[in-house]
Amino acid sequence: MARMMDEQKYERILQRIAQLGTWLEEEAPYALSDQRHLEPHSPEQAYWHLGYHRGLSDMLSFLKERVEDSGGTASSSRAAGPDE
Repeated sequence: MARMMDEQKYERILQRIAQLGTWLEEEAPYALSDQRHLEPHSPEQAYWHLGYHRGLSDMLSFLKERVEDSGGTASSSRAAGPDE
């Protein structure tokens, strides 16, 4: 059964959300209003799904990271950076 996420991981996730929000505001402020990813069969929709898939995969890897005091056997991994 899954354990509750520790506070450090929770804070790292919140920081990453804030970083992405800042990036979107600075680099693509139109993206929220355009909503082009909602257009069926569009390249934007494909890239949106690709990014979401990557994000979920990264989150699973992040949640599996070994916690030093847990003595777990999960391999250490990292989530993708902002430019990956």
